[in-house]
Amino acid sequence: MAGANSSAAGSSSRAQRNINEKHRRMLMKDLISQLASLIPSNSKLSMPQILDDATSYIMHLQKNKESLERKKALLKGDDHTEPSVMNITTSGSTLEVNLICGLNRNFMFHEIISILEEEAAEVINVTRFNSGDRVIFSVQSKAINSRIGVETARLQDRLKELLL
Repeated sequence: MAGANSSAAGSSSRAQRNINEKHRRMLMKDLISQLASLIPSNSKLSMPQILDDATSYIMHLQKNKESLERKKALLKGDDHTEPSVMNITTSGSTLEVNLICGLNRNFMFHEIISILEEEAAEVINVTRFNSGDRVIFSVQSKAINSRIGVETARLQDRLKELLL
């Protein structure tokens, strides 16, 4: 008798698995159909073709979105996509920070001076030069204490954080 009960239980669990699998296939078919309705297509496609076309279409939309965001930033005069270039050179206790950025770059120059002073550098000279759509800053400074100097790696990290 015990064998009959276990075979009945086994067949009912198999039937339940079959029902669950049928529901899963129907759900997948519905989801693929919904996906196919969202992509531009003129013909009936197979499931792999639908997935390939959907992937390509999503990538196309992402590129289009990025392009439109760049155009919007340019029209607003808020071009944060343009990277800044920074170079720090040292010679003994003197330090020179050169920064090239777009005219629309939005940061406060006094913040750069503050970071230099916080890192124990005394500002000696600051030069600003406009060149077309770019601004070039050059800041010469020296270590307040020539024996200790200025930790350029930490200074560079802090300035990069400011410019991001």
